[in-house]
This record gives sequence, structure tokens and C-alpha cells, in this order.
Amino acid sequence: MKRLFSLILIAVMIASFAACGANKTAEPVDTADNGQTVPKDFALTVRWGVYGISSYDSRTGKLVKTTDMLEGGDPDRFTTTVVLSDATAYRFYRMLSVLDLSSYPEEYDPGCGYSAPSATLELSFTANGETHRVRCDDISVEYRVSDNQKGQAFLDAVNAIADHLTSTPEWEALPEYELFYD
Repeated sequence: MKRLFSLILIAVMIASFAACGANKTAEPVDTADNGQTVPKDFALTVRWGVYGISSYDSRTGKLVKTTDMLEGGDPDRFTTTVVLSDATAYRFYRMLSVLDLSSYPEEYDPGCGYSAPSATLELSFTANGETHRVRCDDISVEYRVSDNQKGQAFLDAVNAIADHLTSTPEWEALPEYELFYD
């Protein structure tokens, strides 16, 4: 009797594990499992850093560490591919939805000052048939703190995305920068 009960229990466990594995969908879902999904047309692009030398495009997965290199350098050495996990895509989608890029002008000063050399930030977000793009040129390379709430929200979003991308194994496998800025 104990053996029969054990076999039934094992069969139920195997069936439940198989059902969990088969329930994966192609759509990214909320990690809280509340049924929230990312729109099929969700995409983001971001540029950051000194002169905007680093970039990422979620449609292609193309991640560029730098576009600045020694003369005759191979740009492919500084390029890799990163596919966002479902949970990360959903996190970025929610963050950018709350940010409401449509409320920002296309050319924007986030209020973080200026420096030489300067930084360029650019963030583009597509969802539900709408694309919004914000670009910040000639701002301080220390773009972590803004002098206003709206600017801080924008900087926080760009930095969260860039911080995630620069902590990936794919980024870490790229070679060291060839050029550095003072």
C-alpha cells in the first residue's frame, strides 16, 4: 500500500513539473505572474557614455561597447549580442511606461550639468504602435544626478538599462576600451 501511494505521489509530481515546463509562452511575462505581458512590438534602444559611444537595440540584441577605437580598429571586436530575458524585458517595459517618454521633448536637458568631454544619452521606446525618443547632447559625463525630478527619472531609467547591460557576461567578455577620456 505504501509503495502504491509512493508511486502515485511520484507520478503526480512528475506530471505537475511537466505542466509547469510546458506553460512557458513566447511573450515576456511579469515575474509576479499576474498575467501582464509586454506588447508584441515592444522595443527599446539606448545610447550612453562619453559622446554616446555605447549602445543597445533590443530588436536585434546588438550591444556596442564603443564606437571609438584606434585607426584601423575592428568595430566588430566591441560588438556582441544580448537578448533580454522575459523578466528583464517586462521590467524595462514597466519602467519606461511609467517614465512616459511622450511627456519629454525630443531634445532634452536632464539638468545634470555639462563637462568636456561630454556625454550623449538617447532613449527610444516602442510599444502599442507608438515610438517615443529622447536625446540629451553635450551633458555631463557624471549623469547620475539631476537638479530636477523629471530629469532624475530619465537619468535613472537610462542608468538602470545601461547598468544591466554592462553587467552581462557578454559585455564583460568584450575587450578593454582602446581610447580613454580625461
